[in-house]
Amino acid sequence: MAGVFGGLGVYFNIDPTLLRIIGVILIPLTAFFLMPLIYLIGAIIIPEGPRNYIKPKCRKLYRTVRDRRIAGVCAAFAHYFRVDPTIFRLVVIVLMICTGVFPVIIVYFVASFIIPIKSV
Repeated sequence: MAGVFGGLGVYFNIDPTLLRIIGVILIPLTAFFLMPLIYLIGAIIIPEGPRNYIKPKCRKLYRTVRDRRIAGVCAAFAHYFRVDPTIFRLVVIVLMICTGVFPVIIVYFVASFIIPIKSV
């Protein structure tokens, strides 16, 4: 919205999509108001970058059609962190059981909209 995560991604050489998903995860963990407040403060105090798009030189987080089971989110993270997708799916299932299923489903659903599909 304001480019905070995009700017931080360029600055720290991290894919901005990964930062956006972390931000979504932090919203309920910060009582639903602290993370949006931090984002707003960041939008105010972080100086505006150049008008042209700066492509970060880092690994990108993409969903793939090849390894997808539902929406390809687990495969995207597995490829980003260079782990076998099956292991990552098992970790997500364990997280689902530990968190009561609903939080992981919400994060997965939001991530399926945030993470772009890699065009082959």
